[in-house]
Amino acid sequence: QLVTVSYDLENGDPMHPSPRPNLLPCAVLSLLLALAAVPVRALPSITAVPKGLVAQGITPGGRAIWWSVAHEHPDAFETIVHRLEEQIDDDQDGSVVFDPKGPVAFASLWVVVDVATGTYATYGPEDFGVSEVALPAEAAVQSSGRSSVDEFREVARPVVEVLWIRAGQGAWILRAGDGGPTDLDAVEGELSFAIDTMAAVGASPAAPDRYEPGDRLLSIDIEQLELSSLAVGSPPPAAAGTRAEVRR
Repeated sequence: QLVTVSYDLENGDPMHPSPRPNLLPCAVLSLLLALAAVPVRALPSITAVPKGLVAQGITPGGRAIWWSVAHEHPDAFETIVHRLEEQIDDDQDGSVVFDPKGPVAFASLWVVVDVATGTYATYGPEDFGVSEVALPAEAAVQSSGRSSVDEFREVARPVVEVLWIRAGQGAWILRAGDGGPTDLDAVEGELSFAIDTMAAVGASPAAPDRYEPGDRLLSIDIEQLELSSLAVGSPPPAAAGTRAEVRR
């Protein structure tokens, strides 16, 4: 603690010393109070409710995109059901509800995207869960001599559905198969496509032809119901693996 000494100007004798207050703790406390006053936006989450699924943590008044692939059994045969819907948070409460018009299938994978922030949440029914792994950085292919348009590439997955998200702008989707009409390569076991062929979701503009840093790529393996994800331009994770997984 700093101490100041005052002098009697008449006789030159020091008067009683008076302590100088230490203002550092006050400054730190003021900073902490200011930070506490800044609202922290929650990340999206999905919860099952009696009539479907509810997503919370959406930007109030913003756009939310529901995306799902399910293996359903309406009869003796398995049917692969694809769902894609954009919703607007009209009441600005930060939540939206999806009604699948029936029970949520046991073997199903659900994603909700907050378009404003580019963040997303996943959901899988109890005892099925969500398996999520990292997409390699090589999945986002920069344009080369073969094409003036950036591409998406994935290996060892015969059929995928890919969602490309750009925060604040929109999202685009494409279902592709190895050797299918959109597959640009002739390599068995590998699929690639030009990103400007992807379809706009909801109010999104037409698909751009270039990636930007921060774009998010999500890919669902339609057969395995496994999600792969990549933040374009970000360093690869220290150890790729599942974020959450339950399989029985």
